[in-house]
Amino acid sequence: MKQLFTSKIKFVITLNIILLACTGFLFSSSDSGNDDEIKSLHVDTETVLPASFAGIQPNIIQDSARSLSGFFEKLMMIRDIKNLEKPVVRIVHIGDSHVRSHEFTPAFNFRLTEIFGNAATKFIEGYKNAGIVEENGLPGVICHCIGINGATSKNFLNDKYIYEINKLNPDLIIISLGTNEGLGRYDSIYHYNMMENLFSLLKNHCPQATILYTTPPGAFKTTYSRARRRRNRKIISVTENKSTKNVASTIVQFAADHNAACWDLFNIVGGEQNACKNWQNGNYYQKDKLHFIIDGYILQGNLLYEALIAGYNEYVLKNYE
Repeated sequence: MKQLFTSKIKFVITLNIILLACTGFLFSSSDSGNDDEIKSLHVDTETVLPASFAGIQPNIIQDSARSLSGFFEKLMMIRDIKNLEKPVVRIVHIGDSHVRSHEFTPAFNFRLTEIFGNAATKFIEGYKNAGIVEENGLPGVICHCIGINGATSKNFLNDKYIYEINKLNPDLIIISLGTNEGLGRYDSIYHYNMMENLFSLLKNHCPQATILYTTPPGAFKTTYSRARRRRNRKIISVTENKSTKNVASTIVQFAADHNAACWDLFNIVGGEQNACKNWQNGNYYQKDKLHFIIDGYILQGNLLYEALIAGYNEYVLKNYE
């Protein structure tokens, strides 16, 4: 009897060991499957901020409300090999002369299409070409840009532009304004109100779109002598535009108040103490120290791409937790 009891105990112990081993195998297989899935969806990136830049901050998008989740989900659907119906992800980038240069926007658009596919018949090329491109019927990313030289938020409070943006059916609207708001005597309340008006219009006409704000990169302010003829004016001084700090602060605050995403470029590249110095020391400015050479705009586009992908990768990880 004792031998039979001992045999039963051994059998139960052996059975439990086998069950535990099988359970562990199942869990490890499941974890392995998740890991493989994450790896296939994850996008590798490299830090593109120049090592010479001082006082930099992490290149991330502030989005505590996770407003970009829908945008990231559509990007993930393109990468997901199990998803047979790949979507088109539409981006509209609006802004001032930095966007009108047609160098900033194509830089991050090119990087995105490398990873997620190109849904446009061609890329935006050159200042003289239109920033609106046609779809090619394939899944992937398509990015349009509408830039106005000297623009502020007020310039886009125009039915013509709102209609054009709406017609493009964007998933994401990137708003890159603020440099011109800070050129004169800066009024944060007026700036906030103009942003409010534009935000309301875009939300009413493009309810499906997520809005991402960017802060200006930083610029110098040139003071000219008074003269009747423009050509007779002389440069009195060229100084850093200290208003940019306040402009950036207003944009960041507005985005937070409206549960919108914000990419704070100004502070990422050095803020009040270092942004202008970093751009200047890297020879990224044009002679006016307001606009940038091609390499400067390409760097900004690559930085925006890096920040978007960081947010996308975080979304992938959270989706598979």
